[in-house]
Amino acid sequence: MKKYLLIALSLSMLLLVFLFQRISYAGVVNTMLPDSIQMVSPNVIFSVNKIVRLILNDVACMIFIYAVFKKQIYLKASFYLFLAELFVILPLYLVVKLNLEGDSELSSPLLSQIHRLIVNPLLMFLLMLGFVYQRLKVEKS
Repeated sequence: MKKYLLIALSLSMLLLVFLFQRISYAGVVNTMLPDSIQMVSPNVIFSVNKIVRLILNDVACMIFIYAVFKKQIYLKASFYLFLAELFVILPLYLVVKLNLEGDSELSSPLLSQIHRLIVNPLLMFLLMLGFVYQRLKVEKS
């Protein structure tokens, strides 16, 4: 029963993040912690919104991975992917996006695909497919 509750929780989180993707997480953070985010630059607001969305999506995916696979090694692998995504890939994306196109939600075709890979939970879904493939491969041998 706990497994299904965690799956429902993670899928609900992903759905809510998707439905509220236009919300300004920077504004929410600023109301909870006044003066924490200086609203001087639209780039700061854009970056905070993308970072918070990435964290929420990846936490939901990690809950899903834990519920489905129940293996510590899978959770550890997804955590390391999450850290690489947060500290390497996302900053590179933000630098390129903000320097080339600014804080517009619309992107060029190339940056749009990179956005889907990073900010949306696509990378975690690909990781889950890899876990399923590995599990099937081990069961066959």
